[in-house]
Amino acid sequence: MRIIHNLLIGSLMLTGGLSAQDKLSGNFAIGLGMPMVELDQSNYIGYKTNLAVNAGIGYQFDASSRLRADALAAQFNGNNENFFYQTQMFEGSISYEYNIVHLFDPKSSFKLNGRAGLGAGLMNANLYDIVTRQRRAEVPNPAADGRTYSLNTFILLGLNAGIPLTNKLDLTVGYAHRVLLFQPWLDAFNSESFDMYGFVTAGLTYYLKSDRDKSKIEVDPKKYAALKLSADSAEVVNKSLTRQAEKVATLEMSNQEKDMQIDMLTQKIDSLNSMPRAAVAETTEGNATSNTTTSATTKKASTDLGAEMYRIVIVSSPSEAGAQKFINRSKLNKDDMQIAYIAKLDTYRVIYKSASSMDDAKTYRAEARKYYSDAWIAKF
Repeated sequence: MRIIHNLLIGSLMLTGGLSAQDKLSGNFAIGLGMPMVELDQSNYIGYKTNLAVNAGIGYQFDASSRLRADALAAQFNGNNENFFYQTQMFEGSISYEYNIVHLFDPKSSFKLNGRAGLGAGLMNANLYDIVTRQRRAEVPNPAADGRTYSLNTFILLGLNAGIPLTNKLDLTVGYAHRVLLFQPWLDAFNSESFDMYGFVTAGLTYYLKSDRDKSKIEVDPKKYAALKLSADSAEVVNKSLTRQAEKVATLEMSNQEKDMQIDMLTQKIDSLNSMPRAAVAETTEGNATSNTTTSATTKKASTDLGAEMYRIVIVSSPSEAGAQKFINRSKLNKDDMQIAYIAKLDTYRVIYKSASSMDDAKTYRAEARKYYSDAWIAKF
């Protein structure tokens, strides 16, 4: 499961780099100009159709929102009874489109976009006498300020429809209206007029989005193979670790069984009481050696130390023989000495005397420390 998860993450990383490109689009259109000026007739000799060519790019924020940048070149002309004008312009605009259809049917591929934006451009307008065809005005006037084009700014509002031809290509028709700001010279006729214009356009919008099924994930075969190889290696390592874990589990079970056996033996040992030994002193007479039993031999039949008391311990020995040898060499009174086996410590302790009170025990300890400075009191 972890390997599948890692492959999925890797696939998403491979496809993530294409997401920005999938949101780009390009559009191209031919437009028919609609000037709204005082010279609004089109019957002078030499009248030309008000045409425009528009090209642009767009960025799709989501299914319904698109930011677009456009460049346009156009010509305008018209006349009244006395004059005609000819205007040439180039403009650029940035606008925002919102697909209104998505408010009602998010799955529809048909688009009805409301559009709003701002723009600026360059314009050159000439006014002529309709009879003599002599130029009467030019805006701007190169003789006055040396400029051939004047700057115009505008607010853009529009509406267009997108009819899908393929998954990537739409046939687009619409209208975009410009309201000029501080520029009354579209027809080079009246500085007090309020000039506006617009374009009815028809064209194509091409979306760079992929044709792939969005419900599926596509990856680069080479990178997928590399990821799969890594996953297979990880699987081999995982199996090896699993086998090691099984071995460890087997050893743990074996150790648990041994611990249980040790606990059982410990319980048996704990059930055995410490076995006291009577102190036996060796005496040497001539060349003969005889064992003389002290008064403590009367307790030899005892199987334990009896009631818990304060014991003055003068030494611990790893063997009973060593403890007995220590007693034989001791300069203390051997009458009350005992050897006690302490099972938990696996040691033989030589007890000098035992007392029922701490005060007596301290007295006995003082006696023992005359010869053995490490003598101590233990209660058992």
